[in-house]
Amino acid sequence: MAEATNHSSSSASTAAGVARPVGSAPAISKRELGANTHPRTPATTLATAGTDPSTGGSGKSGAAHDDTAPPGPSDSGPGVLYFDPNPTTARLATAGLRLAGYQVMHASTQTQATELCRAHGPGGDGTIVALLLDTATAPAVSAAVLRALIEVPGAADLPGVLLVSRANPNPFPGSENLPSLKRPFATPALLKVLRDTIEVAPKPRPSPSRQTVEESVLRLELALQHHFPDLEADTDTLRRLSTTLNNLAELPTLASGVTLQAELGPTRLESLLELLAADGARGVLSVEHGSTRVRLHLDRGRIRMAEMLPEEEEFKLLRFVTELTEAGLAEADLDAVSRVAASPDPNHRPLGLRLLADGVIGPDELALALVAQAREVACHAMMWTQGRASFAPNDDLHPLVAELTRGKAELRIAEALLVGLRRADERAQMGPQIPGVDDVFVRVDEEVARLGRHAFSRDELGVLEQLSGRNSIKEIARKTRSGTFAVAKIVYRLARGGLCRRRTPPVHA
Repeated sequence: MAEATNHSSSSASTAAGVARPVGSAPAISKRELGANTHPRTPATTLATAGTDPSTGGSGKSGAAHDDTAPPGPSDSGPGVLYFDPNPTTARLATAGLRLAGYQVMHASTQTQATELCRAHGPGGDGTIVALLLDTATAPAVSAAVLRALIEVPGAADLPGVLLVSRANPNPFPGSENLPSLKRPFATPALLKVLRDTIEVAPKPRPSPSRQTVEESVLRLELALQHHFPDLEADTDTLRRLSTTLNNLAELPTLASGVTLQAELGPTRLESLLELLAADGARGVLSVEHGSTRVRLHLDRGRIRMAEMLPEEEEFKLLRFVTELTEAGLAEADLDAVSRVAASPDPNHRPLGLRLLADGVIGPDELALALVAQAREVACHAMMWTQGRASFAPNDDLHPLVAELTRGKAELRIAEALLVGLRRADERAQMGPQIPGVDDVFVRVDEEVARLGRHAFSRDELGVLEQLSGRNSIKEIARKTRSGTFAVAKIVYRLARGGLCRRRTPPVHA
């Protein structure tokens, strides 16, 4: 095992039986490692230090080799032969080294140490690049192991580090000149000693988004040994504990201010709305489905406003303002509404606030449009069977919401639930024949002509005009300024009456 070199020495000693380092690592000073380290000088070699007759001992112990630590996550890093007859301290050091990428070959007896060195040292497959010897437990035993390792072909050329006790920093003659680390030590200090002693460092591993099972076991091992040094747990117990902790970590945690959180599917959105309405809650109910997010501003049994991000065309406020104006429920100038909607706003105000500020629409008319928008958004979210919902209570409405909802119209949660459940029943009745938002239909002009225009409602005529075989359900909803569900119901009725059919894609020879 090689002694350390310092900055003043030009080369390591190469006398017979004298260890020399693999690389030209600089000496480790007390300033670099702190009080736990011992300076290295080339005055005495490990081979000389380990042959003092006063040390004696066979170095054999009855500790089992495989019980010191669980398997490491890396099998391709540089190897370290680690002798430590104490299984408790060995588990902590082994776990830290393996997490850093080293292959740790632990030996608790002299026989194990020499066998591992012959098989994996310079005379074997060359995996071992450094020796790590504990002398704090039994200095005499460690000295005997050191003498035995020096006799293994090539082992005298390996660099190494001594782990010593504070009470006995020089466990045998000559050890005062060797690289050492005083117990107790932190894992980073041990890794720094190894990095400075050998020139072969483990390759940095990319940080995984999720730890592997064995890596989490090793980290758990380190934590338990640090806080509970007298606790000895076998590998299977650690794996079970690690699995339990990982499962607990995966449980959803409530964000700041959130008092309720649920997964859609097992929990229906209508059940949450019913619960919050009965409780008279005020706050924001957020519903996420894929990349779409809906925010319902609740106020003691009412839905004051609804937001959707990203905002789909059929749920934009402009559609509902236009519908109210065309139905005669609002006295807004459609050209002015379109002009305000199309013009950029340097203050990034919402459309409703700009319409109010410009006098294009009054508070009561805006309230009607917001109610219609909230109804459609809430009913759309009630169709989701996957996603997540959370509720953050607030004693006061957001100032912007309070400003936009000054009108008299309001949407009760009970009304939104009633409309949403009606649509669910209608969807169930239509079954799999209900058109999808991307489906394209073609009008059957002969059948439509036989019935005449008087047989159709205004909404049906608007949809029929768009059934040219080029527009999807979503595109028709955008052009007619209506919802996709309303268009789907009309197309379903027309298709069942033979007045339109799904477009058949052309077959290419």
